[in-house]
Amino acid sequence: MATVLITDHVFPAIDLQRKVIEAAGFTLEEIKPNCKAEYEVIQKCGRADVLLVQWAPITRRVLEALPNVKGVVRYGIGVDNIDVQGAKQLGRMVSNVPNYCQDEVSDHAISMILSLARRIPHDDNQIKHGGWGIGPFLPIPAFADLTFGLVGFGSIARKVSEKAKPFRFRQIASDPVVPAEVFAKYGVERVELDTLLRTADIISLHCPLLPQTRHMINAEAIARMKPGTILVNTARGPLVNEADLVAALKAGKIVGAGLDVFEKEPLATDSPLRSLPNVILTSHAASVSARAVDLLQIQAAEAARDILLGKRPAGALV
Repeated sequence: MATVLITDHVFPAIDLQRKVIEAAGFTLEEIKPNCKAEYEVIQKCGRADVLLVQWAPITRRVLEALPNVKGVVRYGIGVDNIDVQGAKQLGRMVSNVPNYCQDEVSDHAISMILSLARRIPHDDNQIKHGGWGIGPFLPIPAFADLTFGLVGFGSIARKVSEKAKPFRFRQIASDPVVPAEVFAKYGVERVELDTLLRTADIISLHCPLLPQTRHMINAEAIARMKPGTILVNTARGPLVNEADLVAALKAGKIVGAGLDVFEKEPLATDSPLRSLPNVILTSHAASVSARAVDLLQIQAAEAARDILLGKRPAGALV
């Protein structure tokens, strides 16, 4: 009987996945403790026909060492931890869950944007430390006078755009792969990244982590931004050089930042980000709601089932 093997996960139970897999006549197993390293996946997953993966590294070396694996399904949208190109070359399927947490992440991003634009965390911090008055945070522009820039204009960014419209921002976006007609449909001005960096008052990151996007927000990019820019990242932590961001936050070049993701997670206890008064930090939690987590488990299991049935999952990447 074919086996779907969970390398790692953070769910309290796997009953939802088990129901899907066993109803199709297959077996579901999980590795305990979770696989965290390449060698652990190789050592423990030899019996798998399909892997269900959260954070475990699925490299080309792993795939070559596990010849029985027909496909890999990622719990989530991003596939940074999977060598997708290597899988393609080896004839293995890779799938994600493309519709996962779109409302949750867009809600989270909007919450951070509105809070920072109104200087709520700044004022909250000073009051808790004995201060009072908005003087230190002036000027506070009206939303209608701010330009909101989206870096990446995929499905989540489009939801952010729609949710931001009642707040009257001027909206611009940069994405080299999205057709011009999509920008027009959403009423968002398409611009080059350099233009966005130079003109946006609020920058929200919604792009994948690729070699060319790693540390795209660095000292050079920050130097091109307007004084008093707000930065929000609910995408991938390594898009931002945190040392450069900290320097800009301390200098006031960036007036506030909302970060749900970090270069290394969990965020180090001695990270200077933890002590800054002009940041909102959340624990890679933007994707979380009870509904979203349940659907993630079900849809990931359905993708694994489809691979075993010889079907192409809805989220197939190769």
